Amino acid sequence: MRTTILNLVTPVAVIVMGLAGALSTNAEKNSGELAPVRGYKKIVAQVPCQFVQMCDNLPGYVCKSSIDESPLYRLNTTETDCPNQLFRSTEH
Repeated sequence: MRTTILNLVTPVAVIVMGLAGALSTNAEKNSGELAPVRGYKKIVAQVPCQFVQMCDNLPGYVCKSSIDESPLYRLNTTETDCPNQLFRSTEH
């Protein structure tokens, strides 16, 4: 009887631990989206993206350069283009 219960509970416990690990990993990944993000300015074809300043990427205002008010973008994973516009929680 004890062996039967152990054989039933063990797979369920493994599945529950796996789901808990997956959910915590996903939560960490999503929380990273709200962290400070490097804002890049689109320049020219030879230098497509140039770092300007940090944005917090919280919904609200468009993150703009403090130098010339141009909108800032997130650098993509290939580090050759910056297609995604960034935002900030405050206007300045």
